[in-house]
Amino acid sequence: MKLKDLMKPATPPLPAKTYLAVIVGVYEVGQHFSEKFKNYNHKLIFQFDIPNAKDDEGKPRQLSKWLTPGRKKGCDFLSFFGGLDDKSYSAEEVSDIDPADYLGRACQIRVTVDAETQKNKVEAVMTLPDGIPAPKTDTPLVWYSVEEDGFEGKKWEGLPDWVRDICEKSEQYQQDPPEKNLDMPEDAAAAPANEDGGCPI
Repeated sequence: MKLKDLMKPATPPLPAKTYLAVIVGVYEVGQHFSEKFKNYNHKLIFQFDIPNAKDDEGKPRQLSKWLTPGRKKGCDFLSFFGGLDDKSYSAEEVSDIDPADYLGRACQIRVTVDAETQKNKVEAVMTLPDGIPAPKTDTPLVWYSVEEDGFEGKKWEGLPDWVRDICEKSEQYQQDPPEKNLDMPEDAAAAPANEDGGCPI
């Protein structure tokens, strides 16, 4: 046996080019600390299906784009929504946008490959040109917000593992983590008490 037999093969990156995509997930994942700027900022993640690129199971390949809300003209945050809506947004205009409204939106994404990590990056997002058929996907659409939905319940449990992992690193989660039930062994939980109410062993 060789070590490669124990290692899960890495998924090769998609070739660098522009793809037709569908927004299938929008996640507000709380406040995260920036080592670069030494402060906390809210983070949004947009998840894209690329229907024409399939994985080994025949499902659409997926990429995501992280966003930090910003106000400066030309910043990535304003450029992202401007590209989706084909308009120039001011900070005041973009503040009225509901990110959940973009679920199911077909668009174009310009994808690059990081030479060092060999991972894809969504460099830009653009509206579809007139006359281009919108791509389709069967992937369920998901909106989740740390602020609105918290860290418990059916919606939280239904999130992809990687999204929950990111949310658990947020300042909100660290300050107020949900209570977790202690997992009791089935034998101990089912064991009857003694007649005098004492320990059964």
